[in-house]
Amino acid sequence: MKDSAYLAALVRAHVAANPPLATDELRALKLAVTVLAGFGRLLARTAREVTQAGLMSPALQQDLSRTIALVAALEQRTHDLARAALVSWESSLD
Repeated sequence: MKDSAYLAALVRAHVAANPPLATDELRALKLAVTVLAGFGRLLARTAREVTQAGLMSPALQQDLSRTIALVAALEQRTHDLARAALVSWESSLD
């Protein structure tokens, strides 16, 4: 099993078997979203500036575009996980 598949399964099992996430875990997920968003912006800006300077090969440009898309998808999934955990936590208070 790939590392990413293991981590995804671990998170799903944890959320399903032991909701809600602890406050520190939810805080860590929210921080991960912030870090991923910042990394995505930095990566996009770097790609844009290098492209404008004419310093990037087409192959590298494609790789960077795919990487930017993957970081954005990871950011969204992490955000969704944090939101689901927050909803679960708030519903347990009712």
